[in-house]
Amino acid sequence: MRSWFCCLGVFLCLVKGVNAQIPKVGSSDRLDAVTWNIEWFGNTSNGPTNEDLQLQYVTDMVETMQVDLVALQEVSDIAYWNRLLFNCSDYAGVLSTWSQTQKTGLLYKKGDFEFLYQKHILANYDYDFGSGRLPLEVGLMPKHKDWPAGDTLRVWVLHMKANTGSSSSKVLAYNRRYNAGLALKMYIDKLGKSNKGLVMGDWNDDFDQSILSGYASPYLNWIKDTNYVVNTYPLSLAKQRSTVGYSDMIDHIACTPGLKRAWIKDSSAVLYADKWISNYGNVVSDHFPVYSRFKWDSEIKNLKFTRVFKSDWNITCKENIVLFEQESFVQKEPFLLIYDFNGQLIQNVRGNSFTNFEKNKWYIYQIMYLNGEFSQVGYFMVSDENLVLSR
Repeated sequence: MRSWFCCLGVFLCLVKGVNAQIPKVGSSDRLDAVTWNIEWFGNTSNGPTNEDLQLQYVTDMVETMQVDLVALQEVSDIAYWNRLLFNCSDYAGVLSTWSQTQKTGLLYKKGDFEFLYQKHILANYDYDFGSGRLPLEVGLMPKHKDWPAGDTLRVWVLHMKANTGSSSSKVLAYNRRYNAGLALKMYIDKLGKSNKGLVMGDWNDDFDQSILSGYASPYLNWIKDTNYVVNTYPLSLAKQRSTVGYSDMIDHIACTPGLKRAWIKDSSAVLYADKWISNYGNVVSDHFPVYSRFKWDSEIKNLKFTRVFKSDWNITCKENIVLFEQESFVQKEPFLLIYDFNGQLIQNVRGNSFTNFEKNKWYIYQIMYLNGEFSQVGYFMVSDENLVLSR
């Protein structure tokens, strides 16, 4: 009995020692995001053989990294997922609902975000996304003081088709990754250039060149569109690797146009945890965590506007014209100023209409009378259905 307790004590000391060595990645003054494939997590027939030890190490690393978002792949047992959530009490979680065993999930700091929704997208491309591993889309509302009010942060968690099988099977898998990557980008493109989002996961291919010998990257369209940033692309160019057994970067983070300017350049890295965890590839995962960092700073924080009056203007969209109309009987022709969220002045005219707008994009409006006796500031956005959201 004494020897059993001694072994248990050694095990606990080893795990506790890992906690002391794994570096803290996150900081309260940044948005820190990690993607991590935790190989067959909780599955007793595949991956690491000691599921409780794997759970302890994953818990320890999540707790120690202290990042805002953790996109996970290969969550393969819901009971172990729930135990992970219980262990990581600072985090809430969203798990995919498809039937496949290897699910994707997202952990997010409870204190940093308000959960808005979750859904799977692009069902018409079911086959290309690993025969059912559709992208998991999660909508969050950051609570940070410097995040633009009312702006949603979207996170897409991916696990693309693996490069396995015969030579012909690998070519087929490559084509499926190509189609899936193209469909996903087209979907995100439609959300507009102001959309703030992160695409994180196991892409099962690289962005500099494909892991399939002699082929270009199936995701070149993401690199060529300079509205986007593949935040981990510099790691590919530097010949970093994100798995234990292979030499390529196949785990990646990309950001949408609305978050591009917030990325902290040269902040992406692979956390090579085998430096601290002995036999990491057999007891934790065959993938390493990959992270990137972003500024919380609001793009409109330098605007010196103050909202001082409750709105008495009704904002509507009719025939692609945004109209600012008074609800009260007082009728005075206003002077209308429109800014984007970068503080760039778009319109400065006498009148009450605005036509040069993009849907699903937030704008700042300022209404003034010519004598300067009244000034009102607010925000508005026009949805795909021509509904105006304002505040």
